[in-house]
Amino acid sequence: MPARSGLTRLWRLLSPHGVPVLTLHGVLPEREARHFNATGKFITPERLERFLTGLERLYAPLSLDELVEALVRGRSLKNRFVLTFDDGYLNLHTYAYPLLRRMGIPFAVFVTTGMVDNATVLWNDLLEFALFSTVKPGLPEHLTAERLSLDSFEDRRAAIIRLKDLLKQRTLEEARREVEGICSSLGVALDAPDLQQVRFLTGDRIQEMSQGGVVFGGHSVTHPILSRECRERVRDEVVGCKVRLEELTGEPVRSFAYPNGQPGDFNEMVKDEVRDAGYEAAFTGVHGLARPGGDLFEIKRILVDCRWTYEEFETRASGILEAIRR
Repeated sequence: MPARSGLTRLWRLLSPHGVPVLTLHGVLPEREARHFNATGKFITPERLERFLTGLERLYAPLSLDELVEALVRGRSLKNRFVLTFDDGYLNLHTYAYPLLRRMGIPFAVFVTTGMVDNATVLWNDLLEFALFSTVKPGLPEHLTAERLSLDSFEDRRAAIIRLKDLLKQRTLEEARREVEGICSSLGVALDAPDLQQVRFLTGDRIQEMSQGGVVFGGHSVTHPILSRECRERVRDEVVGCKVRLEELTGEPVRSFAYPNGQPGDFNEMVKDEVRDAGYEAAFTGVHGLARPGGDLFEIKRILVDCRWTYEEFETRASGILEAIRR
């Protein structure tokens, strides 16, 4: 990777005005994450500390609200980074919050508010748990329209990725029903104790973290892919999320992150609804740096894969890969 040769450090000096907005989802020890990490979604506390310790040699941390204020004003920021988490897992309170307070690194959480204070889990987490924990060797073809083997870890991982891609084409309710059908066919309980690892923050934890300096942003109420929904549903999702978070924190919620956040998962109608709801900025899952002068409702981020080496992490955070792909 370029980081080993010092190329990313040179690039940072030559092109200093983009800010890496790092995006993670949760923080779990390896054993607790084993049923939920097909795509590197959950980073261990040790690896997170190692990554951030290295990054602090190159960049100074910045809060999400400070970044939004700078972007709204069109002001450049040099050698800074922002740390964000999507969804709002309870494990952030358990592992990330004490670690990042000790390190003095501000962070933000984009919360799916409909998951707060209940035992529901996201369908994609339930899918991963079902395929990683079942003892059955495969999925019935009538459920997937194709034979997907579960013989090995890599088979299971490939099946999860394939099914996620298919199910993201459905509505939220259709995807949930499909996954519950898969769980039933594989003999996996919807209330299995291990699912505790992917429960969401409670209201009192959100209040505690907000009082401790954590910034909260909107991530919808139920986590649908918003471009697949009607305008009225989109409005309910983005407004309801903002109202709930402001009730919990007593603070204005300035930012929103689109669920899934890839091209096609949001559109001009969705952006208009987010803007009209009173958010000042919205973040995507599209790879790249946040730059002044860009669309405030289409800000790029760096999605972190917990399987990266530190060199990969530093390279991707530098923005050099975005420049190469142009």
